[in-house]
Amino acid sequence: MFKMKKITVALMLLLFINGASAQIVKAIIPEAKFLQAAADTSDTEAGGMGSAKPKAVHEFHGKNGLSFSQISYSDSWESGGVANLTLRATSNLSYVYKKSLWYFQSELDGAYAMTWDNVNNLQKKEDRFQFTNTCGLRTGENSKFYYTALVDLKSQFSPGYRSPADRTIISRLFSPAYLTTSLGMSFKGGDTWNITVAPVSGRFTFVLDTTISRMGIYTDVKMGETTAVNMGFYAGVIFKKEFLKTMYFNSKMELFSNYTDNPQNIDIDWENKLGIKITSFLAAELYCRMVYKDKSRYTVPGSTVLQGPRLQVHESFNIGLTYSF
Repeated sequence: MFKMKKITVALMLLLFINGASAQIVKAIIPEAKFLQAAADTSDTEAGGMGSAKPKAVHEFHGKNGLSFSQISYSDSWESGGVANLTLRATSNLSYVYKKSLWYFQSELDGAYAMTWDNVNNLQKKEDRFQFTNTCGLRTGENSKFYYTALVDLKSQFSPGYRSPADRTIISRLFSPAYLTTSLGMSFKGGDTWNITVAPVSGRFTFVLDTTISRMGIYTDVKMGETTAVNMGFYAGVIFKKEFLKTMYFNSKMELFSNYTDNPQNIDIDWENKLGIKITSFLAAELYCRMVYKDKSRYTVPGSTVLQGPRLQVHESFNIGLTYSF
């Protein structure tokens, strides 16, 4: 337990150090352009011999959050209950480079939550990170379409267990991990829509812990092996909208079809965030993620029998401190 607490504390510090580091960069490099995403990439600056050349635009954005909840009951509480403490940290960091027809974006999105109670002690409630890099070439000077190359990595930070009572480790860092590479086209509708279609895509599934691989939970990877490679079709839709000045809704859906194994069974990963700013540093957010993977397997608490694929749903409502730049 002490080791897990150290991991949790270190993670919280890491998420907020990332946010602070961007502010330090901003102070040290004043010439960098910390602009809104709607900046016009067609701006020019004077070049040699009286010519004009496109101005490079750099954008740094970050949003970090920390929420805490505590519930307790007296011994005389007639309906019963289990006292618990929950701590959740989130971080979203992005860098965008634009020049002429070129576009590059790198984004790191992560969340980690832990709960402690007298019955199950310390247990993990949320654990994810996603690192996405996109490079695009606009098809024309005023076009909203881009030729796009994408590299996306998903995994988690720390070990996950079969249940609070069964401490068998069924997941950990890079067990599993999903690396997606794709070539296709994207449509960018301002800051609101980003739609990508990539008929040439590869998805690499990693289960580097062979003990976990031998459990047969992640059936993309053969039991005892560490890597699987699948070729297929990738599509991604991102929608971001702010309204009423204090509210926002972000939605991201990713689809993948394996060309060589039941291509009609499409893997879906759909993430939604609905938030409201209460004050400059206090916000509430409703988070929901739905995942369906044709090759996934699961076990019910108290059993080791693997069940077939099903819709996975993770939902949370959080109120806490938030800091954006």
